[in-house]
Amino acid sequence: MKFRKRVGVGLLATTMVLSFGLAGCNSETTSSVEEEEVEISYPVEIAEIQKGELVSELKLPGNVMASKLVPVIPMLAGEVKTVRVKNGDTVKRNDVLIEIDATDVDLNISQARAGLEAAEANLKSAKSMREQSIKQAELQLQQAKDVVEMIKNADSQADIDLDEVPEELQGVFKSILGSNMPTESDKKQAETAVKQAEMALQQARGTDQISAAEASVKQAKVGVEMAEQQKTHAVVRAPMAGQISNFNVSVGEMVSPQAPLLQLVQMDEPVVQLNVNESVLPNLQVGEKVDVHIRSMNKTYEGNIRHISIIPAEQSRAYPVEIALVDPDDDLRIGMLAEVIIKPSFAVEEILVPANAVSTENNERIVYVTSDGERVERRAITIANETSEMFSVESGLAEGEYVVVRGTHQLYDGALINIRNNIGQTFESQTEEITEDDEITEDAEHNEIEEVEDEVEIEVEIEEKDA
Repeated sequence: MKFRKRVGVGLLATTMVLSFGLAGCNSETTSSVEEEEVEISYPVEIAEIQKGELVSELKLPGNVMASKLVPVIPMLAGEVKTVRVKNGDTVKRNDVLIEIDATDVDLNISQARAGLEAAEANLKSAKSMREQSIKQAELQLQQAKDVVEMIKNADSQADIDLDEVPEELQGVFKSILGSNMPTESDKKQAETAVKQAEMALQQARGTDQISAAEASVKQAKVGVEMAEQQKTHAVVRAPMAGQISNFNVSVGEMVSPQAPLLQLVQMDEPVVQLNVNESVLPNLQVGEKVDVHIRSMNKTYEGNIRHISIIPAEQSRAYPVEIALVDPDDDLRIGMLAEVIIKPSFAVEEILVPANAVSTENNERIVYVTSDGERVERRAITIANETSEMFSVESGLAEGEYVVVRGTHQLYDGALINIRNNIGQTFESQTEEITEDDEITEDAEHNEIEEVEDEVEIEVEIEEKDA
């Protein structure tokens, strides 16, 4: 980058005007000064690269929260009959909070019990009918078998007693009596009757109807248990010990499971919850001690990191962190703004560079290094860790090198610089050379102006003589 510098132009113009006034003629005297190109020297401040431990405080915003915050939801919808607590009360586990009118629940219990009784009666009836069916089927089977035996042993009409023959086989025996001997068809008909009687007995012994009746009884018992359980829900009890909060229910109001009745708060062990970006996670460890400052109270508490979430929150993409306060007091309230002060320390010495020396260009971390105090080198570096003031460098810089810390925005690779801060004797000679060069340039400009003035005076004298 260059610019053009004109030397002695104002003085030259003034001298020419004076010469024209004295001469009183139309002649013109002109002079020009050659233009020279001068490279810009950018003023900067530099710093020496040194090794050290990267230590800095991290201040992260958070909120005071209760160790436990449990909403109490009634499991039964109904009218509030009795209220036993109010906001601010401290209760123990299983203490009665409210009572709900259970008239409808009592009716449900009576209905369920009636259903159970009906199911049990059906089961008893089914068992009785099954026993009767079995006895009748067994009797029919025995009769059918007796007929078969009678046919096999029948030699004459005198051997058969029709009174002992079942009604459905009367036709067979009348046919037998009309002839001298039973036919094969008569024997097959008798055997078929035996098989049908056996099938009837098998069906009578079946338990399908009994099983269905027993299932109905079980279902009815469950209905009674559920109805009785609903009645226990008419008395709302505290699920844990704590302080009553957000309770605004009076006698006669309706409550339901759709809306919380109140909140139970435990502030014996309050915590601070905060969300941190992934760049902060390397500075945090479970069990690490931190300070928690409550600005509204101007108090600072000691705390320990209790939990660091392994997954980020869905909306913010930040990681939830929970801090337990070591010795809290009763002044803390849910939702108070807290400032968590973390002091991470990297014990290993590293190459450190000031944060204001580093710029980001095309996703690269860039610094400008000078080795002679006159020009800079644009160099990409790799950052290991960082704080708000210093970066630790993994590669790209060495101890003892010098980087530009102010004025980097106007630099480029190979740019000429003019060091403005005192960094010791390292670049003192270079600074002196630059100062001497500036003085020489000023002297040259002054000499050029004097030469132009002399030439103008000579021209004026010549014009006067000619006149």
